[in-house]
Amino acid sequence: MRTNNNHIKHGKKQVSTKKTSRALKSVSFVSAIILASACLLIPTTTLAPSVDAYADSRAAAYSVGGIDTFSQSIAKNCEEPTVPAETADTKAQETTQATKPTQKATEPTTAPKEEKKSETQPATQAATEKQSEPTEDIKTYLVSIDNPDTSYSPSKVELSDYDRAKLERLVMGEAGTMGYEGCALVAQAIRDAMNLSGNTSIDYIINEYKYYAPTNIEPNADVKAAVSYIFDDNGSAVQHRLICFYTGESNWHETQNFIISCGNVRFFDLAV
Repeated sequence: MRTNNNHIKHGKKQVSTKKTSRALKSVSFVSAIILASACLLIPTTTLAPSVDAYADSRAAAYSVGGIDTFSQSIAKNCEEPTVPAETADTKAQETTQATKPTQKATEPTTAPKEEKKSETQPATQAATEKQSEPTEDIKTYLVSIDNPDTSYSPSKVELSDYDRAKLERLVMGEAGTMGYEGCALVAQAIRDAMNLSGNTSIDYIINEYKYYAPTNIEPNADVKAAVSYIFDDNGSAVQHRLICFYTGESNWHETQNFIISCGNVRFFDLAV
């Protein structure tokens, strides 16, 4: 019996071809599953960036069902949890209560400032009172001396026009060349003599205290200013009473209380 080898060979080829096609189908099916899984795993990283992609993919890969079930699983995992209205109100209350202690803590810090302001008010009032207090008039003198009399307080003398005119001419005859201070010393001696005697007449003073200078010379500016300072302003050349003066030699004057000299003229108060 002759065997048709060609037929046998052809039959083998068919069997081999069928096996190969079946193997290819199996490989294609496995590849398709792998590719489908890869395609399903990749989009999870873009659906929800704040969610773990690996956990979502693994949950989807292990889930049983089709593509619809997988999509539902992904959507469920990506949904943001809803907060109940009561829970939101509770959190708002907690936040408000948390801010209250801060307000209480800031209250004591502002209180001391008000206290400081109130503390400064008495000091300001005291300073204002001190400023409003009347200040005592400080007497100034033209010339300082070694033995001032702190109790010296002459009375102001009012002059008539006649007495003023003759007094100015008398000062001009006694000290017209001694300058402003010299004229003031002589004018003070005349005023102190008026206070001592209680008489404001210039004629009386000339006779009583032995003035010999002429009274027919018009006074200069220094004389007028000095007489105004002593009589109108009740000023004093020195802080001590002056009663008499001389130039040259005088034993009697030197027995009195020496006060000051101006040029070659020496001024005295009466000895006690």
